[in-house]
Amino acid sequence: MIHLNSEIRLTDELERQLMQEAIEEQARFKPGKALKNLFVKLNGSSKQAAGVKVAPRNVESAA
Repeated sequence: MIHLNSEIRLTDELERQLMQEAIEEQARFKPGKALKNLFVKLNGSSKQAAGVKVAPRNVESAA
């Protein structure tokens, strides 16, 4: 993010242009980031499934 001095004033046209560019950047599809998010999500769900462990019951403690 660009930090501007508080004394600097943007013209309306420049402000509109910067806002439009920021909106377009947010809406732009990024395939690399989408794939990374997919793998992170898949890896997280597989860790959750593998993380569920059932402790074996001892026959003596069940009696």
